[in-house]
Amino acid sequence: MADDATGSSAVLSIQGEQQQETGRVRASDEDVDLYVDGVSDEVLACRERGRHLFPTIRQAGIHFNGVDRDGMLLRRLVCTCCNLAVKVEKWEGVRAGGRTRFRRVASNLEYRTGNDGEVYLAPSGRGHMTPRQIGDSVASKALAGQTLTALRKAATKAAAEAAAEKAAADKAAGEKAATRAAARTAAKPAAKPAVKAPAKAAAKTPAKSGAAAGKARTTRARSAKGTS
Repeated sequence: MADDATGSSAVLSIQGEQQQETGRVRASDEDVDLYVDGVSDEVLACRERGRHLFPTIRQAGIHFNGVDRDGMLLRRLVCTCCNLAVKVEKWEGVRAGGRTRFRRVASNLEYRTGNDGEVYLAPSGRGHMTPRQIGDSVASKALAGQTLTALRKAATKAAAEAAAEKAAADKAAGEKAATRAAARTAAKPAAKPAVKAPAKAAAKTPAKSGAAAGKARTTRARSAKGTS
């Protein structure tokens, strides 16, 4: 079975490639290569990416192109990459709370033929093509003529160069950080030496003269005799 026909109840990232269906026949590598050879880079970009690029409402605004038999407003958007996929949205408006609230209730994909006759879907009978198969085919064609030995050697050299660049960048960053730290240290004012407070002199009690002390003892003795 070829890629699914146009139309679906929900927008798929790639038409017919992410539906949960059973009994599907995967396309052979040869059929995928034939398909890749016959479509544009823009189609391959959508295929390999696994989704189409449609503009947002902010980018494209919102305009309706028709009304279906159920009264739903129809809005059509064309993929800005391949220019062949068309997303058809169905919108309804509901009046609530003094305002009309719009919401998208359904959408599906359609595919059109390009001006030069290009079509997005693979011919019938080639089976189901996945984004991984498309990417594998594109990569295989890009690397055609190169040996695995040469590719491994080039990859090893690239890894060594990347490691050397990273080490040099880390070293430069470390030196820069050390320079900044030294500059900050040099910019700080020197700490002033602590000034010790003068020791407080011990309070001195003037010694009583011997005469005064003797007079005090005599006075106490006389007072004692008077009370006896």
